[in-house]
Amino acid sequence: MASDARAHLLMNKELFFVNEEMCELLTGNQGSVDSIPVPDLYSSHEEADSRITLHCMCASHQPTTERVIVRSPDSDVFLFLCHSLMQLANRLSLTPAIKTTEDS
Repeated sequence: MASDARAHLLMNKELFFVNEEMCELLTGNQGSVDSIPVPDLYSSHEEADSRITLHCMCASHQPTTERVIVRSPDSDVFLFLCHSLMQLANRLSLTPAIKTTEDS
């Protein structure tokens, strides 16, 4: 648990942070950020598109999940998620992000 003036931004939200094979759940809690390892989401996938699908599948099957939002300009992410749509329990919102010249 780390003290952080921006912890309020995470209140009532869950943010999954991925670093190489590891995954941690970050939540805001009264002026601090809690970090909890999530071994179920540890993965050796190198490509983000397949990892995003893994995370969506896991999140959509949690009883507390109302919706899963993915915003990505990557068409591969869109195709992976379309293929998995039926398994995502109708909780997925996919918003295409617009690539700018700065993203290239």
